[in-house]
Amino acid sequence: MRGGAEGRHRLAPQRLNMTVTAQHITKINASADPSGVSRFGTDLDLARVLVVDDEPGMRNFLSKVLQGVVARVDVSENTESASDMLDQNTYDVIVLDNIMPEKTGLDWLAEQRKIGLFSDAILITAHADLDTAIQAIRAGAGDFLLKPFRSNQVLNAIAHSLERARLRRQNSVLRHELEVGKDLLNHRDALLGTSAEIQAVRREIETAGMSHSHVVIRGEVGAGKQVAARMLHASSPRADKPFVWLKCYGMSEESFRERLFGQLDSTSEGSISEGEGILRSAAGGTLFLEEVEMLSRDCQNILAELLSTGRFTPVGASRSVDLDIRIVSSTLRPLADVARDDAFRMDLFYSLNVVEIVLPPLRERSDDIIALTSFFSDTLAARMGTEVPVLSALARRRFLSHDWPGNVMELRNTVERALIHRSYDNALGPNVEKFEVESLAAIEQRHILAVLEACNGNRAEAARRLGVARKTIDRKCQAWGV
Repeated sequence: MRGGAEGRHRLAPQRLNMTVTAQHITKINASADPSGVSRFGTDLDLARVLVVDDEPGMRNFLSKVLQGVVARVDVSENTESASDMLDQNTYDVIVLDNIMPEKTGLDWLAEQRKIGLFSDAILITAHADLDTAIQAIRAGAGDFLLKPFRSNQVLNAIAHSLERARLRRQNSVLRHELEVGKDLLNHRDALLGTSAEIQAVRREIETAGMSHSHVVIRGEVGAGKQVAARMLHASSPRADKPFVWLKCYGMSEESFRERLFGQLDSTSEGSISEGEGILRSAAGGTLFLEEVEMLSRDCQNILAELLSTGRFTPVGASRSVDLDIRIVSSTLRPLADVARDDAFRMDLFYSLNVVEIVLPPLRERSDDIIALTSFFSDTLAARMGTEVPVLSALARRRFLSHDWPGNVMELRNTVERALIHRSYDNALGPNVEKFEVESLAAIEQRHILAVLEACNGNRAEAARRLGVARKTIDRKCQAWGV
């Protein structure tokens, strides 16, 4: 019986199969990796790893395996120096020996979890049983390797840890989106239009997107500030990282701190907190602060300190975390005016307002009204399963002469109302055209179209009679859908 048992141990994989412990510790294939490092995922080269082991041979082995494969690898011979390293640096994964002179790796890991350690941990040991596995789970270890192990097993374990962390962040971002009450996937449309004003804004967004600087986007209600923020993120070096949305209106100091920093789960021994804050779940990405001028003075103080120190401490933790996020803020009023009125910290204004992008109201880019009407009509009709009604000359004049105080948002809702009633004519309310004053854009359009009609559609002749360039006529006809 002994010989059979020993034989089974010799044939067993060199890594403990912990499937009996639900989903806390993953099983990794112990077979050789014929394809090399590339199979471990693209995030491996960005990982920061801390190795904690009292054996010089094991530290040297792990250091050689990881050097040139991960972005950074630090080694520590004891838990005391490892704690100091955690105070100074942020690591994605900790590879931790269990049996060490001062204290076990599991005891040290449990202590670190209680004061604010959110990195994934991989426990390595020469002795393992079910009790050790249970202790590892309680201490917050996400993986388990049995000595001796091969280099590919270490790399595979780290890759799995990075993937788990990525999924946790992704789930946290989705929870934040649901709490905000907005599906960000519905706000990916570009700022539409062909007017010179909106083209200039698109160029500003593209230029600002190339940097990591904080940006303030100013515009009226419904002007497209959320869409502009998404465009900015998509054109930035952070495009492959999360974009997270936070409404600033009505935020208390406590809720603002918890939403940003997260909260250490003191009721769960060793586990990574369920209350992960925005700054960790969206690390490397973009935080969009909607209506930032509405932040209370206490919340402004928190944000100002965060930007000044570049670090934050989750609620209930005693160890701070590096800040790695770009802040894009939106505001209805010029933030400088709000600061001069002493309703916004002046130093915070200067920190956030590195670049300002101003969105023109729809009434100032009337060339885009008909194009936007056509776009919303086609998009909403396909979603609603209805046909697009004819845009009559009366409706066209009313749309062009309307002030659109709600901007693009109002236009979109007006089009939806027109599709419901199958007519654009009364989408802006009862026809009171005789009391309306036509805008210059509407008068210009009506006059140009009348000249074109008199010239039998000959644009060159119409341009000659109007004293403008042929390209001007072409551009305006294209914007009007003529």
